[in-house]
Amino acid sequence: MLNFGNSLFLFALAGLAVPILLHLINRELAVSLKFPSIRFIDRSQLPRREKRKLRDLLLLALRLLLFAAIVLAFAKPVWVTPLTTVAEGTTLEQTIYLVDASSSMARGNQWQAAKSALRNDLANTDAAEVGLVAYADRVLIQMSPSTDPDPIENFIQEIQPSYSAGNPGTAIETAVRLFNPEAKSRLVIVSDFQETDWQRDLPGVPEDMDLVFLRPEESEAPNIGIANVNTVPVGKNQARVLVMVRNHSTEAQTVPVTLNSESDFQEKLLNLSAGQLGNVTFTVDVEEPRAMSANLPADSYNRDNSWHFWIAPPPVVRVYAFLPNLDEPQAVNAFYFFQTALEVESDSDWVRFEVTALDRGFFERSLLEEADVLVIPAAGAFLRDGQWDDLKAYLDQGRTAIMLPGESFPRQFRSLERSGMMASRFLGLAGNTNERQTPYHFGSINPSSRLSQTFADAASKDLFLVNVYKYVRLQKSDLDTTLIAFENGEPALISLAVGQGTLYASTFAFDTSWTDLPLRNSFLPLVRELVQEGFNTDRLRRQFFIEETQSLPEPVVEPSAFELDGQFWEVNMNPSESIAGTVDTDRWLPALLSQKPLYANAVPGAGTLPGDSGPKTEFWPWLLMIALICILLESLLTGIKDTAQSSSLGRPNPV
Repeated sequence: MLNFGNSLFLFALAGLAVPILLHLINRELAVSLKFPSIRFIDRSQLPRREKRKLRDLLLLALRLLLFAAIVLAFAKPVWVTPLTTVAEGTTLEQTIYLVDASSSMARGNQWQAAKSALRNDLANTDAAEVGLVAYADRVLIQMSPSTDPDPIENFIQEIQPSYSAGNPGTAIETAVRLFNPEAKSRLVIVSDFQETDWQRDLPGVPEDMDLVFLRPEESEAPNIGIANVNTVPVGKNQARVLVMVRNHSTEAQTVPVTLNSESDFQEKLLNLSAGQLGNVTFTVDVEEPRAMSANLPADSYNRDNSWHFWIAPPPVVRVYAFLPNLDEPQAVNAFYFFQTALEVESDSDWVRFEVTALDRGFFERSLLEEADVLVIPAAGAFLRDGQWDDLKAYLDQGRTAIMLPGESFPRQFRSLERSGMMASRFLGLAGNTNERQTPYHFGSINPSSRLSQTFADAASKDLFLVNVYKYVRLQKSDLDTTLIAFENGEPALISLAVGQGTLYASTFAFDTSWTDLPLRNSFLPLVRELVQEGFNTDRLRRQFFIEETQSLPEPVVEPSAFELDGQFWEVNMNPSESIAGTVDTDRWLPALLSQKPLYANAVPGAGTLPGDSGPKTEFWPWLLMIALICILLESLLTGIKDTAQSSSLGRPNPV
């Protein structure tokens, strides 16, 4: 069946009359002949004008075809092959049970009630053939309709709800495709119809399919669940564990929250009003990595009563500094200040840094792979073209680099522009070493950066008193982010997005001839936060929900915390499965499932359901190709005609 996406364009086909009229109006050009005198030419009577006729029929046909092809292409013709469905007068009846085996079905006695309802319907069905599809985040099992109900009965006895969240979309498609198109179909959905699972874009079902919803009785008992667990460092070898707990019941509850590991046990009481999300905090010693769990006492839904996680000191941050020219004092001074600020330790430190200097011969891609953060102090001008490519490849992997200017700052910033890493434009230098009596000062910090949290309120006073004697002026681009700006609004520190990584470029050197920042109290926290701004200190922790582990070589089936290949894995149940809200199966769900009919496995000779459709073939690309061919042929024919006409007009005059 032929359909049009923009059928109103078909009215433009009336314009086909225009080329015909133009061909009728067009007259053959008269041939101009030159005579020395017209005295000897007799006057003659002009012949009567003959009836207008169409000329150049091939050229006219090409122009008509060109116009028609363009109009039809805009109309978007589509050939839709109707799918065949239920044959009239069929006597075969089939029932398929769509069973929700997601984690939320384990609440209270819902799973036992669901199996009882399924057994009861199976015993009383009139269908000659029965099948089954069970699902959680994906289809777990499918049984094509058959006359033997024993496999379904065995399934009911053995299966238990998984720990994954539910996604019924693929399961509905699978169940519909299992039906025989010639059979009278009945789809029985056994589920708690949880909002988080069913309020999504679902596929439709054929309009004549009988839908039955079996909802097990909901549990009235209260449920308290753990929503998340976060760990925050509070000092050297100590961390704070924040356990978030939600009361899913309709009454206030007081619940003990425990923190467990092989060597530690802590417990605190938490009071929660109805529907409230509350927090309880524990402080634990962190000397070595260890798996822990936060737990709640048993209730109507035990699966959200535990959360598995790792508590571990962060890995050492490896910082590589590129020093190709040790004779340049600004590079050496900047490296010294950087190294001192990062490697100094105190009792409140959580992150540890290891700073290594590289000379010109060691700046290569294979060695850079080992660095977490790369520092280029006053040495950017010494990078060769190939090393700029290595730097871009390093940053594209999500890494972090920090670049400081030196005496050859023009070459450095122009190289940043030329390599495409910086969109801002280099303008020149502001100030010089003789202007110390009128230094520049910082005026603002980007509120969305980590620096704004570090230098909040009183902590920012020392930073804003820093004296900068000279800096590189840049014409700021919106593609680059300013982290710190001077009082005049010009950037002092910018963030450049390079692939998946970040390059931080300072417009002043960390040298006393440029600024007194390295001598200030604010220098140490500035450098440390700058290094950690784009670095994930929890990079060895991998956090997943159960359904997200299916792509792993060995999928995880239950929540747990384990170590694998040097990484700490935390696998937990999706908190969305704790939500007790359900959808309306009387009005809302049937309307949703009937929006987009689908059917497959067509059988020739069967009837067609209204609105049902099969494969579609779009013709507009072919029409555009025809139009292009017509343009080429029309140009060719017009050129031939013009050449012939020019030859006739340019023939020699008769004597």
